[in-house]
Amino acid sequence: MIVRTDAVVLKSMRFRDTSKIVTFYTRKFGKLAAVAKGAREPKSKFGAALEPMTEVHLVLYKKDQRDLQLVSQCDILRPFKTIHSEMPKMEAAMSVLELLHQLTHDEEENPALYRLVTDTLEAVEQAEKNVYNFVYAFELRFSALFGFSPSFDRCASCGRPAAENNPRIAFRIDRGGLLCSACAEARPMQRGTGRRLSGAATIKLSTAQILHRLLTARLDSLSSLGYHESVGNELDETLRSYLRYHFEQLRPLKSAGVFRMMSPGGHR
Repeated sequence: MIVRTDAVVLKSMRFRDTSKIVTFYTRKFGKLAAVAKGAREPKSKFGAALEPMTEVHLVLYKKDQRDLQLVSQCDILRPFKTIHSEMPKMEAAMSVLELLHQLTHDEEENPALYRLVTDTLEAVEQAEKNVYNFVYAFELRFSALFGFSPSFDRCASCGRPAAENNPRIAFRIDRGGLLCSACAEARPMQRGTGRRLSGAATIKLSTAQILHRLLTARLDSLSSLGYHESVGNELDETLRSYLRYHFEQLRPLKSAGVFRMMSPGGHR
């Protein structure tokens, strides 16, 4: 059966002498892999359309119960040129797509997730600074789509507003919410969020406020969101712990490690 769908190229690998196996995240079918015959030939009809971090219109010969579909045609919709040419943007985009690849199953349609992915890539493409904010925003919004939406404005235990005057506030990794002072007093507190927790961890109040904005604000506004390096480190640690708790298949992102080796001084 011939099918058509928009898709984002997640990854590609060599297959035999002249072909590629390409993994796509598609609007209609979710994640799937397909063979692009002749894609490595010098005059391939696919050109640059099979490069990761590209949005394409895809024509497939698709057969149910087959692990590898067959690419008939693939045309570029959005090439995301600055993502491919600027290292910080490339790291952010690759981290988003790697996370998507890890945490989704094959052929599970999710139009809302497809919109989130393409909106995130477009935001990274257009951003002038602070591009890693879009990775954090994607992680939070991805969690929300799968029923694990954290809350940063109300107490996860009693439901009252969680605004505090203290510089640090309790965050329940397991329940995905803050704890007001009254509820936190009844629970053992543990500083740091670098490992899986069954109780509460404490984070800076400013970190909680930034997490709330990353989750709820318009994507195209997040490039203007800046913060101290210490807050950035806590954002990263908090989200790693939160995702590891709720998505057991999560592994360390290879993209981030590769780019850190290429740019040891940091670039976020």
